[in-house]
Amino acid sequence: MKRLEEYVQSEINSLINHLKDYGRHGKPDALHKIRVDIKKVKAVLGAINGCLKGFKAHKNFIPFRTIFRKAGSIREPDVLVRMLRKYKVDETVDELLPGNVERSAAAFKSDVPRFIAVVKRSTKKLKASSKQVHYHDFASYLANKKKVLKSQLYPRPKMSIIHKVRKGIKELMYLSELEEDGKKREVKFYDIMQDVIGRLHDKQVLIDLLKNKNAKAHRVQLSSINSECLTDKNEIFRLASDHYRK
Repeated sequence: MKRLEEYVQSEINSLINHLKDYGRHGKPDALHKIRVDIKKVKAVLGAINGCLKGFKAHKNFIPFRTIFRKAGSIREPDVLVRMLRKYKVDETVDELLPGNVERSAAAFKSDVPRFIAVVKRSTKKLKASSKQVHYHDFASYLANKKKVLKSQLYPRPKMSIIHKVRKGIKELMYLSELEEDGKKREVKFYDIMQDVIGRLHDKQVLIDLLKNKNAKAHRVQLSSINSECLTDKNEIFRLASDHYRK
């Protein structure tokens, strides 16, 4: 599938450029872009796995997974810092999370050349496999993913697995770029929904951290965050209902 092959090459190029960018400047925004690039690669691997017999998505994702997790261990504390400021929590990230972010960031920067080499080695097989995918099989794979997502969100969102649902939404967002009849309304829904679920997830992570630290000392903050979580959950229900009823 020509379009899939071109998409793979584009995302690999983007990933390499963002790795180089972080190696030069060490800016947190580059880490976010690295993780997005890898999520897109993972979505492609899932599609190939669903279309080609004998292809193993998990095995092919392992080299990328290492980079993804290391980037996340550096970037996630930055997200938490913003949350702590928003809810006026006195604790620092160092007090709430294990590990040393500065040391991890320095190690990641020094590993950038190795990461790039790993990505380049994985590219050849990924491109060759994407070339073998037929558009009809790809469209069928995408349609099945959409059916699964609908069952997870409508008539009632499955809140117990909502973070997993978000991953499926993002996969559909990325792969929908390859549809011949891209549906703008559908993609807009995916984007808004994943954003609300993401905000909910960030709050839930903070709630767990504060409870483990000292729940009594954070009663006011926890009450406020829980209230906002309820608002987010109601918004998820509303968005799903409005989209799938039309």
